[in-house]
Amino acid sequence: MVTVILIGVLILGAALAAAEKRRTSSDPTSLIRVTQVIAIVWAGVSAVGALVTLLVILLSPTVSITMPITQFWPELPSYVRADPSEATRIGGGFESVTLDVDGLSVGARITWAIAQTAAWLMPASIAVLVAVACGHLLSGRGFAPVIARMASVSAVAVTAGGVLAQVFGDVAGSMASWEVFAPTGRHWQEIRGIEDPFAAWVPEPTVLITFPFWPIAAGLGLAALAAFFRYGSRLQRDVTGLV
Repeated sequence: MVTVILIGVLILGAALAAAEKRRTSSDPTSLIRVTQVIAIVWAGVSAVGALVTLLVILLSPTVSITMPITQFWPELPSYVRADPSEATRIGGGFESVTLDVDGLSVGARITWAIAQTAAWLMPASIAVLVAVACGHLLSGRGFAPVIARMASVSAVAVTAGGVLAQVFGDVAGSMASWEVFAPTGRHWQEIRGIEDPFAAWVPEPTVLITFPFWPIAAGLGLAALAAFFRYGSRLQRDVTGLV
């Protein structure tokens, strides 16, 4: 959290400095330069965040992980009463929880690490694309072939990363759900007003795996951008040949 705040302050400071420079100067490249700096900083932060997240998940004794549960709402003993407020719960309950888990299996830990690392690397790929594009734009080569290649790489990274982050995260969460909420035995003493304390106070495990479609749409958009830059690069070469 502290790192994110510091990076946010740096980005805000760079933006304010660029605004002041544009106000006092007629240089049209100042905004591009600031954008390039922000993209480089954000790419670095994402790369470091991915590495730190990977190491923490794999090496830390406890892992913070989000897992699905069967819809659950805790049951109060029959002799406990609460005065209702203006808004009253009629139905529904919790369907996921985030817990710090000790003793998580290696498979769930590795799957969760892949999901979280992919989530960090997606913005890094876009930031690198922006930084490269700004650099070539400043040098007067706005349709350089490398930009089209970077856009294609970003398209693959966003599509694969988005799907991996969602699907692998759901798989890891489902594995953790069964590891945490499926005890090998249940024992309790009689509790007045509660017939089954596990049913009243402990959620049931479940499996929930969803497939996201937004990474595919985002990847197609970046692929179209790559095609645009390839077309621009060929057009630029043709114009240069004519001149």
